[in-house]
Amino acid sequence: MTNRKPYIYLALAIAAGLAVWFLEKPAAEKTGDALNQPLFQNLDVSKITAIEIEHLLNGVKLKQENGAWRAAPLKTKFQENLEKQTEDHGPRTMDQKQEWIKVPEKKVDTMLDILLDTRIVSLAGSNPDFHGYFEVNPVGEQIRFYDVNGRLMEYFFIGKAGGVFMEGYLRKDGENKVWLVNKFLRAYFPATVDGWIPAGGHPERSEGSR
Repeated sequence: MTNRKPYIYLALAIAAGLAVWFLEKPAAEKTGDALNQPLFQNLDVSKITAIEIEHLLNGVKLKQENGAWRAAPLKTKFQENLEKQTEDHGPRTMDQKQEWIKVPEKKVDTMLDILLDTRIVSLAGSNPDFHGYFEVNPVGEQIRFYDVNGRLMEYFFIGKAGGVFMEGYLRKDGENKVWLVNKFLRAYFPATVDGWIPAGGHPERSEGSR
């Protein structure tokens, strides 16, 4: 009579292996998994009426006014800290009246469409000790969206470029997870007023403050 014990042991081993695989199979939180998911699927861009972008010493703010977008310089945290360090070594300069420059039609809408089309490639990591390595901390580019009531809708950091052309790293404020996404978004979010105005153009200017 054939000894069936080896086959029984093999079947049990396979069953146990399958059970472990189902219990511990890769999830979205595991680094390196290919996800191909939209990153900002719950963001309602139609409610965004103001945007702030800062990167080190460069900063710009945009506001929607009468159906058009306008841009003005934004004083960044780095600038404020630098001024605090130097204000004792010379006279303080008076703040100039804010000047807003009209942004070409559809430029902001195109940028927001690109953002909504951005997809997660994989999870790069979730250890806050490595945020500096990915440049998804104050060293990176910071983006803030506000609604008509001044409520902060979204705040995220655009980090350095990824290893593949046009990929980059991104982290939402308040979260530790760093995502590798399929676009290097710094290319679409210039942190200066000039980055929103076409070269050689004659921008329409206005005065005011937010």
